[in-house]
Amino acid sequence: MRYAKLPLAITEQSKRLSERGLLFDDPQRVEKYLSNIGYYRLSAYWHPFELPSFNGNSRNHQFKPNTTFDQVLHLYIFDRKLRLLVMEAIERIEVAVRTRWATALALRHGSHAHMRAELFKDPWQHTSDLAKIAAELGKSTETFVTHYKKQYKEPFLPPIWAIVETMSLGTLSRWFKNTSDTATKKEVSLALNMPTIEILEQVLHALTPVRNVCAHHGRLWNRRFAMSLPVIKRIRERLVPPDAPHHQDHHLYNYLVVVDALMKAVSPGSTWTQRLMTLADVLDGAGHRSMGFPEDWRERQPWKLA
Repeated sequence: MRYAKLPLAITEQSKRLSERGLLFDDPQRVEKYLSNIGYYRLSAYWHPFELPSFNGNSRNHQFKPNTTFDQVLHLYIFDRKLRLLVMEAIERIEVAVRTRWATALALRHGSHAHMRAELFKDPWQHTSDLAKIAAELGKSTETFVTHYKKQYKEPFLPPIWAIVETMSLGTLSRWFKNTSDTATKKEVSLALNMPTIEILEQVLHALTPVRNVCAHHGRLWNRRFAMSLPVIKRIRERLVPPDAPHHQDHHLYNYLVVVDALMKAVSPGSTWTQRLMTLADVLDGAGHRSMGFPEDWRERQPWKLA
């Protein structure tokens, strides 16, 4: 098929929503939100309020009776707050892993341990990763980069504790997994209260797309992620099992449980869990189920004590 939909003016967009049964009293207010957020972006949040389709199409586009624009906006605002809260936690976890990995590796192998191929399992992967960092720093105007270039000729890259600050979570996850120094990786895993190195590697890998959704303002609330989190025995009773129906373990709930466990290790006095529960309270049961929350989630740890 050839795409043939024509663009609509903002006033036509609000008119179409009204014709499809969405209730609102102030078209200008709706048009303001459509102008700033976008019809396409908001459509992900009114999808749950649409009538089921009976003709084989993926969506009906007609709204359930008594659906209001404020209900859609409420869900959109919830998702924005959720992203900010999850991003806050992942940032703190990411910084902790960065710092502990770089410090442990430097103390064992020197300031430029990241440049030593023998410290990494796959030399080809290491060479590729190092080249990417060198290329990025070659174009960088960061103060620490320009200072290093001006002050030092060798080695050509800054020390690992500076380099690590340029790594995204995905890049850090790849470097951490490729590190061959088991003692360094075990030190980091224990500090984050993860039972094994392999578990931490899998967790960092799985959290990367969650972090990217948050960073790029994507829809988080009812998203289904491709990767499963590893089974972590010490918190198994808190998690939705892999054999749960409707791929429930691929939704956000398990990720929130694991993020909470990591936050407890990184920042034991944090109010993050309580703030997450306060935010979750604004949704009803259907909203919770869209995130993969089990029916008895309030009776499970860590929410029971929050």
